[in-house]
Amino acid sequence: MKVRRIDLDDEEMPETVTVELTHNEAAYLALLLGGQNGTSAELVAPGGKGLNSAVYEGLAGGLFNRFYEDGVDGALAAMRGDQ
Repeated sequence: MKVRRIDLDDEEMPETVTVELTHNEAAYLALLLGGQNGTSAELVAPGGKGLNSAVYEGLAGGLFNRFYEDGVDGALAAMRGDQ
């Protein structure tokens, strides 16, 4: 993963971060997030359930569902060399 850009807020703190992920890094992140339920995500951080859903849906819906018939599972198969 490479951090490409950090935009700061008025207090000079990170507000948005643009990162570049490899296919396998993105698939790994989606698999981790997809394996969590709302309760476990909330234990990680306040608001974790919504953050988990937003990141997972962005990766699954915006990336893997477009390129793999089986979505994130298809990406995992590609990582394993099953496809």
